[in-house]
Amino acid sequence: MIGGWEPAHIERIASLESRRLAVLPVAGLSGDLHQDLGRGALAVEITGSLWGDETRDDFLAELRAKFQAGEPVDFVADIVKESELEQVLIEELSFEEDASAPEVFRYRLVLREYTEPPEPPGLGADLGVELDAELDLLAELGLDGLDLPAIAADVPQVGDLLSPVKEAADSLKENLSNAGSLLSPLAALFGGS
Repeated sequence: MIGGWEPAHIERIASLESRRLAVLPVAGLSGDLHQDLGRGALAVEITGSLWGDETRDDFLAELRAKFQAGEPVDFVADIVKESELEQVLIEELSFEEDASAPEVFRYRLVLREYTEPPEPPGLGADLGVELDAELDLLAELGLDGLDLPAIAADVPQVGDLLSPVKEAADSLKENLSNAGSLLSPLAALFGGS
């Protein structure tokens, strides 16, 4: 049963369970080190066939509505009885008709175990309420410990930072202003003005 709906004429049902393993190569070690990251989501594949246009159309309407909604649906099957699988997402649909048997309609569904995501941490009005008294005390201690006028009084005067390089910059500017006249013979040679 998929969300209260039973796929008709099931020919095959298979489940696939896997572990998520991180493969970590280690220099000098024969083989690899594997880290177990837990069990992956269980997958169930169902294949079957139907006969007749009306049966096919009803089946497609029912299944596509569940698929397009993208919502988790309840799932019950004997093959997953011990897996504690309760809800699935319809991950994949495929349909097939063959000209050699025009009345036969084949389908394949892939269902993937759905796990409810955890609630995100809230940043409500009570954020830091338990720290209010401690934060106030720390703020008072910090500001009392600072002698702001004494800190500002010892700041040296900076002055004009560019004055040491001003003379060299003026000299460079004067020398480069004549560069255009040096290149005028080359411009005449290449037909420029």
